[in-house]
Amino acid sequence: MPVDPKVAQLLCSRLCHNLAGSVGAVSAGLELLEEAGAKDGGGNDDDALALAVQSAKQTACRLGFYRMAFGFGVGDESLAKARDLAVGLLDDGRVNLNWPKDPGLAADNVLGGNGVELLLNLILLGIDCLPRGGELGVHFADLSDGVGMAIVASGPGARLKDEYLTVMTRDVPMDALTAHNVQAHFAWLLAEDLGAAIEIPESAGDEVRLAILVPTSRTQ
Repeated sequence: MPVDPKVAQLLCSRLCHNLAGSVGAVSAGLELLEEAGAKDGGGNDDDALALAVQSAKQTACRLGFYRMAFGFGVGDESLAKARDLAVGLLDDGRVNLNWPKDPGLAADNVLGGNGVELLLNLILLGIDCLPRGGELGVHFADLSDGVGMAIVASGPGARLKDEYLTVMTRDVPMDALTAHNVQAHFAWLLAEDLGAAIEIPESAGDEVRLAILVPTSRTQ
């Protein structure tokens, strides 16, 4: 899948932006520990250590998720591994993940690494649709011509931003891409590379659905 260098650069910018907060929190926690140790009777040690530990855990979870979602040559990763990474990514509780641990489908044997990478990118899009939190559902369907996947984002004010919709196509002027919307474009390229297209059916109320059919012949 050929990708313009600017797409790769903007994805890196997006990654740095997403990781900056949790890395900064680790630093803040360590600074508090240092300050508490310099004072007699400092009482913030436990709070500072808890902040540092939690932030370090969150950073590790994000790195693992992004590695599979954006990395090259990740291999035939399983849906179980992808689910574990999604659980870790959403550990802060702002968005609740509704992804059955064992859906009882053959999708895991059909999707392959490329399909799982696409799924994780759809999950990121779904999270972005929930500015005030909510629930993210992950659903699969074994069909005669492939695997159906759907991400359902539901919560107050749920919507897919217009700036994402405008770049969810191949022929996007490079100057229209930003570090904020480039991931939506990348998801579209992944789908196209699998011979599929991301569909966004109209939904009633505070809900956004992202659906896709990954043809069996293109997932191996």
